[in-house]
Amino acid sequence: MTASVLVEPAYRSEPEWHSTLGPEVADLSRLAGFAPDPEQQLILDATFAIDKRGKSASFEVAAVVGRQNLKTGTMKQMALGWLFVTEERLIVWSAHEFRTAQESFRDMEQLIESSSYLSRRVKHIHRGNGDEAIELHGDRRLIFKARTKGGGRGLSGDKVMLDEAFALQPMHMGALLPTLGARPDPQVVYGSSAGLAESVVLRGIRDRGRAGQDARLAYFEWCAPPPAEACRNGVKCTHALDAVGCGCDRPEFWAMANPQLGRRISPVTMASFRRALPPAEFAREHMGWWDEPVGGLVPISADAWKACADEGSAVQDPVAMAVDITPDRSMSAIAMAGRRADGLVHGELVDHRPGTGWVVDRLVDLAKKWRPCVLVLDPSSPAGSLEKALNERGFKVEPVGGEWRLQLVGSREYAQACGAFTDDVTNGRFRHPDQGPLNKAVEGAATRPLAEAWAWSRRNSQDDISPLVAVTLARHGHAAFGVAEPVEPFFIR
Repeated sequence: MTASVLVEPAYRSEPEWHSTLGPEVADLSRLAGFAPDPEQQLILDATFAIDKRGKSASFEVAAVVGRQNLKTGTMKQMALGWLFVTEERLIVWSAHEFRTAQESFRDMEQLIESSSYLSRRVKHIHRGNGDEAIELHGDRRLIFKARTKGGGRGLSGDKVMLDEAFALQPMHMGALLPTLGARPDPQVVYGSSAGLAESVVLRGIRDRGRAGQDARLAYFEWCAPPPAEACRNGVKCTHALDAVGCGCDRPEFWAMANPQLGRRISPVTMASFRRALPPAEFAREHMGWWDEPVGGLVPISADAWKACADEGSAVQDPVAMAVDITPDRSMSAIAMAGRRADGLVHGELVDHRPGTGWVVDRLVDLAKKWRPCVLVLDPSSPAGSLEKALNERGFKVEPVGGEWRLQLVGSREYAQACGAFTDDVTNGRFRHPDQGPLNKAVEGAATRPLAEAWAWSRRNSQDDISPLVAVTLARHGHAAFGVAEPVEPFFIR
C-alpha cells in the first residue's frame, strides 16, 4: 500500500542548503523498483543537499525511528545515489552485527541486479565471508563491515553508513571521525531505533538534533509524545498490558512513531506486537521512547566545578598518585592529589596520552621525583593489567625498604572515593588547575549504581572519563595514606 501523506517527524532539523540531488536519487530508486516514501524523500533531500560551495550541506544525517519503518530502505536509496548519481569512490555500510551487514549486502545485490541499467555498470560482486562488496566500473565500491570490539578502524570512506547506531560506542567514533578529515566531501549517516541505556553516542546525537543548533547535522526522529504526556499515570506508568490509560495502547500514537503504519505495517500487526512484546521493548521500538541511563548525569554542577578552578593552585607533600585507562586502551591518565597550604584538597591531571606503553615508565619517573605516599589502582578496571608490571618496578601492596606503596581499591572503596570526591567539590573543599581534559571528563561523566551507593560509569559517559577516575582515586589515596591529622588526647575525668 502506498500513502502520499507525509508523517511529520516529532523532531526535525536540517542545515541550510542551496539545492539538492534528492529528486534524482528518488528517480533512480524508482527505476530500481524501490521508490521512496514521503519520509524517505525528506531524508534523501537533506542527505543530498548541496550548499553554496558545491559541497554536502550535511556532514551528519541521523534517522531515528522504529523497526521495519524506513531506516534500512533509506540507506539503500542513499547507497544507490552515491554509487550511480554522485559516483562516490568508497561507500562503507557498517552494522553492529555481522549478520545484519550480510543481510544488507544481499538486499543491495538483489536491488542492483534487478535493474539492467544498474547491473551492467557492476564490475564485480565480492561474496566472501566478511569481504562483501559491490564494485563498479570506474573504481567505485560499496563495502559492508561489521563493527568490532576493537573500534571503528577500517570503516573509513567517502560516505559512511552506521546502521544499528544504538550500539555505537565512543571507541568507534574516535577511530572513525579523524580518518574522514582527508576526504573531499565526507558524510556520516546514523540509522537506529530509540536508544538503549548504554547508547552514549546516539544519545549525544539525539540531544544535538533535538536542540536544532548544529549547523551540519540533519536530524529526523519519529516518536510518540513522552510518557508524561501520553500515559494517564505519566512517568510512573509501567506500560504493562493491564496499565490503565497507557499511551502504548493508543493507535494515534503508534502512527506518530511508525510512519509505515497503514502502509507496510497493518494496525492488526501493531496490536499483535503490543500484546507479544515485553512492555519496555514495545515502548522503545514502536513508541520511540528511549531507555535512559540507570545511573544518571554526574552529580557535580557546572557552577560547583567552575568555582573550584584555580590555575595557580599548588600542592604540598605528601602527594598520592593514581592511574586509569579507557576500556579500549586508547588513552591513559595519571593524576595526583594532596593538600594545599590552606588545607584544601588539590587534584590535577599529570599526564594524559594515547596508548598504554608509556604509563609504567612514567609512573616510575614520577615516583622517583615525588616519593608519593601511595599509587592507587582499581584492579577490576582496564588499568588492572598494569599491576604485575608495577610490582616488578617496585610498587608493592606491602612495601619494604625503598619500594613504593600500591593500593588496590575494591568496589566498596571505589564508591566511597566517588562520593567523597563529589562532596569535596560540592562543598568547596577541592581545587583543580582548570585543565581541559579533566573539565571535559567531569562535564560528560555519568554514574552507575554500586550497591547502595554509586560510581562513575564509563559505558554511560559521553567522553573519556579516565582523567576524572584517576583524580578521584588519587584523592582517595591521599585521604587514606597522606593525611595525618593531630589527635587530641582523651581524658576520663
